[in-house]
Amino acid sequence: MGRRSGAGLTILLLCAALLAGCTVPADSSEPRRSISMAEADIAKTPGVTARIGRAYDGLTPYLSVNVEVTEAFTGDEATLLDHVLAQVWSQDEDAPEKYVTLGVSGPGRTAETTSAALASLGVGSMKYAGSAVSLIGADLVARYGEWPGSVPTVGQELVPGTPSPRDVSVQPRP
Repeated sequence: MGRRSGAGLTILLLCAALLAGCTVPADSSEPRRSISMAEADIAKTPGVTARIGRAYDGLTPYLSVNVEVTEAFTGDEATLLDHVLAQVWSQDEDAPEKYVTLGVSGPGRTAETTSAALASLGVGSMKYAGSAVSLIGADLVARYGEWPGSVPTVGQELVPGTPSPRDVSVQPRP
């Protein structure tokens, strides 16, 4: 009888251990902030739409950002790009992987005007294809933090004449 209770205890302990290991982990495959959410926040700016998505250069994945600007947008291009990139950096659906390309189309927009606006933000770029530029990943991390970054607010910074919150130093309250 001692042998039988020892085997029963072993089986009981084995079942308990197996059942303890059968917990279902939280689903981490769902993004906390989707690409469509970032695109929707960008579209709140009059005259601006964006498409963000995974693309491939051969077998190398990267993040492609295409921004369309109409004449309805009258703000500063650098401030707009700062806002767009902060939105792109805040989504966690598609990682930047190797690099990020940015194409800006609309009246007067070229790879050169985009590069100049990015340079004023401290974000380096290289001509990629057509009017698109490839962004320097280290510069993006320096400006927006580790990916994914915090969700930016849509506010006054896109109204002409109002500085970006990133460029305004924090003043202590009296």
